This record gives sequence, C-alpha cells and structure tokens, in this order.
Amino acid sequence: MKNIIVFGAAGRTGKYLVQYGLEAGHHVTSFDRHPEMPDSFRHPNLTHIAGDVYNLEQVEKAIEGKEVVISAIGTNQIDGPAVNLMSDGMKNFTAAMKKSGVKRVLAVGGLAVLQLNETMQLIDKPDYPAEYKNVGLGHNKVYKVFLETVLDWTFVCCPNIEDHPRGGKYNVKKDYPAEGVFAISTGNLADFILKEMEENKFVKSRVGIANEK
Repeated sequence: MKNIIVFGAAGRTGKYLVQYGLEAGHHVTSFDRHPEMPDSFRHPNLTHIAGDVYNLEQVEKAIEGKEVVISAIGTNQIDGPAVNLMSDGMKNFTAAMKKSGVKRVLAVGGLAVLQLNETMQLIDKPDYPAEYKNVGLGHNKVYKVFLETVLDWTFVCCPNIEDHPRGGKYNVKKDYPAEGVFAISTGNLADFILKEMEENKFVKSRVGIANEK
C-alpha cells in the first residue's frame, strides 16, 4: 500500500489511475483544477485537492508526505504555448519532490520522445509530421526535465490514447515504440503505470506502450 498523488486526476487517464489505485488498496490524492469531483471519486482512501499545477506553493503542499507522484496532465491542443503545460508542471513537481524528499515519479508522454534508432529520437525524423512537431517538443521538454534530476522517474510514451477501461493485452518496450497497434487504452495505460510503480522495472527510463493487435 502506497500513498500516491495523481496530477490531472479528472482527465481520461487520471480517472483510471485514481480508480485502479484505490482498488489496489493505495491511499490516493487527486489533484485537479476542478473544485468538485464526481461522486465516483468518493472513497475513504481518497483525498481531493483543487489546485493549479503552475502554483508551486499548492504543489509543494500537495506532494508533502507522499511516496509516489504520478502526472497524467496534458492538453488537447497540439499547437501554441499550451503544450508547455506538461513540462512547466513537471518543473514544479520535481522541485516540490526535492523539497519533500520524494523520489518516485511516473508520467504520461507522447511517442515522439522515444528513439527511432540508437542516435535519433522519433521527434527528429526528417519526415516527422509538422502538425504534431510542437506537441512532440512539449513532451520532449518533460524528458529533459527528468534528465536533469536525480529522481527515480519513468516516462510512459504513448501512441494514440483511446478512452477505454483496461482489458486485453498490451506490450511495453524500454526506450523504443512497443509492438502492437498504434494505440493504447487509458485503462491499460493506468494499469501499467500502477504496476510499474510497484515493480520498478523501468526506473530512469522511457517506455513505449501499445495494445496488442
């Protein structure tokens, strides 16, 4: 049983991280912009904090006393400054973790962060789709934040994320895209994150993930 905090808890993946975390017996703190959460979020082992990831004081207070930080924050926008939400938030999370002595952090990112080969990331492919370049760079900024820390981080880098409960098999691979379809369900993504939180097989690593065909 762990004491975990989920940032972006009301989002598509966040809701399953909260649900599955509680089902596994963990104490879960949900952190989201929404002052009120749905009835489905009510549970004796659940604490909800309404806050802003840009507010370092709020983040520090929320992380204090936790064992694991999970970031499921993201944006539907693929262009403009909104894509920096993930890295700006992670800078606050890692600063707060350092202050509180929390070491373990797991986060959701995009496929572009993974390696194409030993010397090139997918984001640097000459034919990488221009319309997704900005959001890919936004996710890569999160990776760079991790590289500058001494934290035990895991960055789960996803293809298309589809909103479904966990079910069926999925594959994972260190540093490279995983075999399977070009999609991962939110439930399977949450399932893997919580398993990795316990098993620590991919500490200080990026992980590709995909549903099996």
